Amino acid sequence: MAITAYADADHAGFQDTKRSTSGSAQFLGDKLVSWSSKKQQSTAISTTEAEYIAMSGCCAQILWMRSQLTDYGFNFNKIPLYCDNRSAIALCCNNVQHFRS
Repeated sequence: MAITAYADADHAGFQDTKRSTSGSAQFLGDKLVSWSSKKQQSTAISTTEAEYIAMSGCCAQILWMRSQLTDYGFNFNKIPLYCDNRSAIALCCNNVQHFRS
């Protein structure tokens, strides 16, 4: 059994406030076990930032799910988190924070 997660965001989807919407879905095997669609609290200045915020929320849910399932005897080495923005993925993989990130 494996956990798989997907995260996405629309940049400035709310016309009046220019805020983005985060969306995520988590699967256990091929079954959807958790999903979220939420207006972001801050205004993202780029699609990369909006996607990064969406991935952050999705990651928090994955970590919670993993801790709960570990209590029931399941073990997970790697949990894939899919996103359609290469810049946001690169930002997540870079452990060094620069002044522009």
